[in-house]
Parts: sequence; C-alpha cells; structure tokens
Amino acid sequence: MFDVKNPYKRTDVFACNFESHAKFEHRVSVNHVMRQRKCYPHGCLMFKWSCALKNKGKRCIRGFNYIGRLCEGCTHYLDEKIHYQPKTLLSPGEFEKFKEELDEFDEWIAEHQDRDVDIWCKISSIKPRFKKTHSNGRGQLWLDGYLIVVRHGYIGLTEFDDFFYINISPNQQDRLRLAPGDTFDAIGRMSFNLGRVLFEHIRSIDFGERSHRETWNNSRALVARSSATMFNSQPDSCIHCEHGALVDTVEIKNGNKRFHRSLYCLEGVKDWQACYIHAIDKVDMCHSE
Repeated sequence: MFDVKNPYKRTDVFACNFESHAKFEHRVSVNHVMRQRKCYPHGCLMFKWSCALKNKGKRCIRGFNYIGRLCEGCTHYLDEKIHYQPKTLLSPGEFEKFKEELDEFDEWIAEHQDRDVDIWCKISSIKPRFKKTHSNGRGQLWLDGYLIVVRHGYIGLTEFDDFFYINISPNQQDRLRLAPGDTFDAIGRMSFNLGRVLFEHIRSIDFGERSHRETWNNSRALVARSSATMFNSQPDSCIHCEHGALVDTVEIKNGNKRFHRSLYCLEGVKDWQACYIHAIDKVDMCHSE
C-alpha cells in the first residue's frame, strides 16, 4: 500500500506569458501544458486577429460584427502569428524529479483507468454540477447532477493523498442525501478527466458514518443557479470553497466551439476579493468554541 498525489494539478512547475493566463498570474497547470496544449518544450502558435477599421471605431465594410476567418482577403484584416513558450519554474534537479513523479503517476493511471475499483472516502464538500452553453451573447446554465469533492481517500489499495471527484445524478442525491463529513465504501469506474481523477458512476455504497449536516437538494440547487455569479479569475480559495463551482462551458462563436471551465460563486458574491463568507465562518467558529 502506498500513497499518490496528482502532479497534473501543480501550478508551480510552468509559467506562460499568454495574455489570458494573466488572471492566474501566468502560472498554468501541468495538465494544461503537458496534456491539453502539449506545448512543452516546443511551445505553441496562436493567431491574433484584428481589423484596422474596428481599431479606429469604424464599421466593417462587409457588415460583420466579429473578426474571424471569414475576414480573410479583406485589406483591413490583420492576422498576427505569435509564438508562446512555457518556461519551467523549477531548478534542473527539481524538474528531473518532477518528471520521474509524472511517469510514475502515468503508470498508476494506466493501471486503473476505465476499470471498476473499490474506493473509500470522506466527503470534503458536495456541489451542484452545472453545465453551460454560451452562444449569440446568451448563456444557459442547467443542473447536471452533483460533484462530490474528496480531499483524501483510498482507491483500490492506494492511499490517494490529493483531491479526487465523484459525479452523482440528481436522483442519487435525492435518495442518498450525501453530505460533507459522510464516509463510505463504494465501487466506481475511474477516469482521468481534465487532469482530475474522476468517478462518473458509483454503486454498492456502504456508509461508515453519517454527518447529518445540511446538504444540497434539487430545489436548493436551482435557487443557487438563479443567484450565482461568475468570476473572471479563478483563485484557489474559491475553487476549494464549498460555495465555489467550476462549470464546464461550451462557447459557440462564429460556428466554432471552445470548451473551458468557468468559476461561479453559488452564494452570489460579486467580487471574490470582497468575500464575506469566510469572515462569517470564522465568527461562527469563535462562537462555537
């Protein structure tokens, strides 16, 4: 029996000066660099489209509202090719050690992926699992179940000393009323999704302890959906907060689909830097001592 941590979630290994990474202070996850973009060590090419007319506040001579590939051939269309190169933040020795850990983790994933395994876990938090489509300036958010967040548990014979996740359906949550603090054994099929260890389905659930804490149901989730606010940045404090939810988003623009994840506050806080929730939690803790 041995313990494992997920190196793909690390954000202290790579940095990239691509402008959209500024909201993460240009630190990007290992998963983004090594699996999604596959841009290390050669980097990647990005194309920046612009229009000389729109830059001057004038209307497009073809009547287009957006700059895209349909603009090719227009004398006012500018297409700039930019090469971005991720850089390592570790020393050469630390980076070699990191690569060894990554190889070992990849082997462990290959052994368990798409297989049914026994799991034991204690629920850290549970959040509504929303999905979003955004097209023609409009976004639609809908409930697609719940996400169980586990900070530490066992997968097979492996002690997993890191976050892993479990998806459950609205019907399962209505029936089981899973809550933070609950412990249980189950059987689940493991996948590796967006750099996360994820169980899409679990069965044969055998509870160890029930916390009987307040938890989510469908009515509460739909109320939260109506008041949820989206953040432009994704601070770790909000991602790991029980009121923060990463939403799988499909953005459709000019016929092209772009997939990303948006961070929402289910309590409706508009500015994460002015969040009052943690302050209230600290006051409650003081009163309970």
